[in-house]
Amino acid sequence: MAVRFCQQCGQAMELRPVEGRQVPHCPACGFVAWSNPLVATMVVVETPGGIILGRRAIEPGYGLWCLPGGFVNEDEAPSDAAARECQEEILARVEILSLLDVYHIVRADGRGMVGIAYRATLAAADAPRPGSEMLEVGLFSPENLPELAFASHGRAIKDWSRAKE
Repeated sequence: MAVRFCQQCGQAMELRPVEGRQVPHCPACGFVAWSNPLVATMVVVETPGGIILGRRAIEPGYGLWCLPGGFVNEDEAPSDAAARECQEEILARVEILSLLDVYHIVRADGRGMVGIAYRATLAAADAPRPGSEMLEVGLFSPENLPELAFASHGRAIKDWSRAKE
């Protein structure tokens, strides 16, 4: 049990069946500590020469390539988070074109995530460069991809390629 004490009243939590799952429950105030997934974005940035990937300068996946993207903050819409992450990771503004798909992702630590993939293009006159989380930025054709850090990014690129046909 990951949650040991109630965030509402401080009482020790106990496991209890709720809706068919064993979840941490507070016997004093009734608070239930649901384990909700993290929400992240990934952006297929389209250019005439291919899609933009960044080579990661951080873990997980240090040195491997990925789509720009990252976690959605509590106070922002997912599409806004996608655009913000592009500015942070590839130092470029993008225009979000459309939702590509939504993916269920199970991280290496077993936690669940919801990955929201978008299609985008570069804003006029913006040239991608590596931000602090990237070693370099590259342009790749979907048929000639480097090793990707995340399987979900590979799925999104395949879905994008199929949608373009």
